[in-house]
Amino acid sequence: MLKRYDEAVRWYASRLPNFQAAHLSLAAAYAQLGRLEEAKAEAAQVLRINPGFTIERHKRVWVHKDPKDLEHCLDGLRKAGLPES
Repeated sequence: MLKRYDEAVRWYASRLPNFQAAHLSLAAAYAQLGRLEEAKAEAAQVLRINPGFTIERHKRVWVHKDPKDLEHCLDGLRKAGLPES
């Protein structure tokens, strides 16, 4: 939420390989950095872990205090190429 994407990438890069939330965060962070190849690779990992993943479903369970923060994250996931529905 702080838009410190480089810091987020370094932090999440050390997480467990099957932890969907880490790959989601990396996909969004890379996409917001304009590193679309890496964002798409992380999106592929999300789909490996959860083949039925959609942004629409995820939006229903992802809670953010500020709706603008949620939309910013979802924008990153869209840029990374994750399916909308």
